[in-house]
Amino acid sequence: MKRDVMSVRLWLPRIKVEGIVVDAPEQLVVRVCSTVRRPGCPACGTPSGKVHDRRDNKIRDLEVSGRPVTLAWDRRRLVCAPCGRRFVEDHRAFEGSVTARLARRLVADARAMTVNAAAKRHKVGWKLVNALVVAWAELVGDHRRRRRCRVLLVDETSIRKRHRYVTVIVNGDTGEVLAMVPHRDAQALSGFLAAQGPRWCKAVKVVVSDGSKAYKAAIEVRLGHARHVLDRYRVIRWFAAGLTAVRRDIQRRPEGSVPAFDRDVFRSRFLLMRRPDKLDPAEQKRLDKLFAADPRLRTAWEALGELHNLYLADDSDGALEALDRFADIYRTGQIPEFSDTVDTFLAWHDQILDWHHAGRPSNGRIDRTNNLLQVLRRKAHGFTNYTNFEARGLLLT
Repeated sequence: MKRDVMSVRLWLPRIKVEGIVVDAPEQLVVRVCSTVRRPGCPACGTPSGKVHDRRDNKIRDLEVSGRPVTLAWDRRRLVCAPCGRRFVEDHRAFEGSVTARLARRLVADARAMTVNAAAKRHKVGWKLVNALVVAWAELVGDHRRRRRCRVLLVDETSIRKRHRYVTVIVNGDTGEVLAMVPHRDAQALSGFLAAQGPRWCKAVKVVVSDGSKAYKAAIEVRLGHARHVLDRYRVIRWFAAGLTAVRRDIQRRPEGSVPAFDRDVFRSRFLLMRRPDKLDPAEQKRLDKLFAADPRLRTAWEALGELHNLYLADDSDGALEALDRFADIYRTGQIPEFSDTVDTFLAWHDQILDWHHAGRPSNGRIDRTNNLLQVLRRKAHGFTNYTNFEARGLLLT
């Protein structure tokens, strides 16, 4: 053997190396052929060994020592004797114009980087990498949707900031993304549920969503048997809006004053959102000072605390007791800013109070998924194609 020569195995099953075509520092081309003697006919399945002609196919493989590797596949075109059909042989080691192992590497790299970066890294076309990612995502999505789902999480996210939206649907038990449906209306969610079929929908016992009326309409039609629960985080934000309105009214000073607002009240805006059981003595003392200056602020803070107790209660009876205490505070007439909060609660009271009966579910898993999707969107500087965004999202999650 020459000094500058070594032999390297391809490690491809049922592939035979016939020789080296090009062995240069910038590329390596290897001629290969299949060792399957009688491939089966795709029409009738009959094995055939009668060769009609041969064709050279260029197959990209993983790099070796930084050199792009191309396999020149001596591909046979065969004739099936029973049906007379001519067909080209296939091999499980090849996926189109790349080897199966390179296809797996491309999909894995597309999870950590953009499709364009993965294509440049392996010196292949963007369309090839994107097609592999989309095909893989379809298989993964079909596999996930075949399983029964007991808790369904629904939320929306944007593929371009404040422009195009998708409905994200997640299995609450496993945290797996089931689908990302274009748009965020009732038809988007209803179409997905209809495609899953009545048996799959019947297995869903709990649905968690935000306060979207469109999602509510779709859930009532397709999942009327399930408990519809509002996400706790969204409900608390609705409740906190009343305290925020009171605080803004109190901190406002007469026109022409400098500054135009009470700095102490403004600086306490985050502290006021804390629950009483989360305050340390220094923070409680700071709040007591503000409450002494304006008792209405204390009333609003205590009202929000009772609304928090809807979720801190051990059961639904405790939640109703907290709601009664809030009603007593609201009836004093000191916090009319909570009127919108009351109206919202009356419109969604069944979905809010069912939280205790449904096992205290949360949209936390889908919020985590949405954070990953927003990172993906920033990497790509926004998406315009729903299919590509869904494929990349399933790959990422």
